[in-house]
Amino acid sequence: MSHSSRRSLASLRARYTGESSCAAALGVARGAGSIGLDHCTSAQRRLRFLLALGMLNEGLWQAWPGEWAVHGIVRYELVIAPQNEHLAFVCATPYNAVRWLVTTGPEGTVRRLPGLRLEEQIGDTYRLRHLPTGATMSVTAQSSTRPDSDSGHEVRDRRMWRTDTPLNDAERDSLADLPSAGPASEALLAGLLVRLCLQDPGRAWAVGTFFDDPLNREKALLPGAVSRRLWGNGTRWELEWSSYPDEEDLVSALTDPVAGLSGAKAAKVRRGWDITFDDALLALRPRR
Repeated sequence: MSHSSRRSLASLRARYTGESSCAAALGVARGAGSIGLDHCTSAQRRLRFLLALGMLNEGLWQAWPGEWAVHGIVRYELVIAPQNEHLAFVCATPYNAVRWLVTTGPEGTVRRLPGLRLEEQIGDTYRLRHLPTGATMSVTAQSSTRPDSDSGHEVRDRRMWRTDTPLNDAERDSLADLPSAGPASEALLAGLLVRLCLQDPGRAWAVGTFFDDPLNREKALLPGAVSRRLWGNGTRWELEWSSYPDEEDLVSALTDPVAGLSGAKAAKVRRGWDITFDDALLALRPRR
């Protein structure tokens, strides 16, 4: 791929993701021929699968990964910047956001994503490592997703579990109790995760982290508390939700000719939509 072609793909990607041009360029792999949202290592795919389970289980209907309380991070105005070997969440208040991801306190007073640890803080960038997979991610205020090396290394919250805290029995049990998921199922849920903030440049659809509508369209939602449930086993998974987005927006994000998961197909069914990818199926079942 020529430099100009890669730059064009990065520019196109940024129009969907909201990334800076620098961050988008980091996510477009050489020779990929696409905007690169799903090109990642198997370790990254697993981490994104776990994040999807944590962020999309909340409320009365939640499956038990909702107990990690990772779902609180969806209330922040995020930009998700996936790279081949890294995942970045960009937001204005990274300290507040990262506390929804990393366990804190003695004996894990506040439990979060099992095995995720603070590796380093560089200014307003929190670099994290998932001990079971070795995959890395960061939460940062830097739109480039690159830490500001001149802003110091002082750790603001020493209660966050660091990489020198080994995986404990409760975390091992939590991860071991998860149902099996093959590579295609992991890729499908990982693809869902990296599209949580996606928006069509033509303003036809937007996902809005299941929290609001970035396009400010008038929509009628069910009264009462928000609930989400993402659960399944093997090759079949199901997502139920009562909030934004409309199911057509989510289908569009997953199957868009530019920003969709390559190979994903959508079929309308009685209660919603079925998204298939290789041998995996994600049943989208909105509750309206």
